[in-house]
Parts: sequence; C-alpha cells; structure tokens
Amino acid sequence: MDSEITNELYDDALEPIIKCFLGQMDSAMRVSDVLAKHGSSEEITVDHLITGLVYRLMIPMSDEEVDQSLDAAQQILNRLDDTDSGSSDDEDYEVDQNVTFGSRKVKTNNCNCDICMKARVCLLNYENHDCGDPLADKFKKAITMTCTKHKIYI
Repeated sequence: MDSEITNELYDDALEPIIKCFLGQMDSAMRVSDVLAKHGSSEEITVDHLITGLVYRLMIPMSDEEVDQSLDAAQQILNRLDDTDSGSSDDEDYEVDQNVTFGSRKVKTNNCNCDICMKARVCLLNYENHDCGDPLADKFKKAITMTCTKHKIYI
C-alpha cells in the first residue's frame, strides 16, 4: 500500500516538477550550444554552460521552446521508465567532485546575435535578478552555489 501512495505522490506532485526542471536543463543546453558555436568553440565549456543556465533563468521561453523542452523532458522520463533501476551505466563513470577552475569571471563571446547579446546582458544583471517563483529561486541558488564552490564569478 505504501508503494502505491509513493508512486501516486510521484505522479501527481513530483513528476511535473522534475519534467519542468529537465525542460529547463534541455533548453539551457541548447542555448549553451549556440553560445559555443558562436564563440567558435568545438565543445560546450563551463562558461557556455553557466551562461546558458543564467540565460534560461532570466529569459522566458517562447511557446515553441516550451513545447520542445517539455517533449525532450518527457523523452528523458520515458527512457528512465524503460531502464531497469538495478542496472545503471553510471557505475562506469567516475566523477571528480574536487574539480577546480581557479578564481575567475565567466568568459563570454563577442557575437552580436540576439541570443549572445541577451546572454551577456543576463550575466551583467544576474546578481540583481528577482526570481518570480520558488522553482526559479532554487534554480538561481543552485547556479550561485555551484559557481561559488568553484570560484567562478558571474
């Protein structure tokens, strides 16, 4: 019986929050990819990722972006449902939690396209950005905490 309640709680309360978070991450990664390409980088760097996260926090998605991000989030959730929780490839990867980048400011590119310009403005206004809801506030706190931990300044 407790298992049924737990599954129902997940379906009713947590799944939409997780789906929203995954959608935000998917969209932030797409923005980070644009920033990397427009900065002539062959890969997404930490700076691109941070900037993409800040951009996505501060710039609302269009209806099309919301649909695309929620579809991507649902695909991720479906893949998680399809995999057996006992067999994970994550065990094959070792994550170094002590990676440091040195004390430095987030680097930006010089592209003047709409996304790149807005991204630079977002970085400039990040500290004073007032989040409109608790989930956005948690998103901002996670960005700030991670940057602080790794001594990267926005």
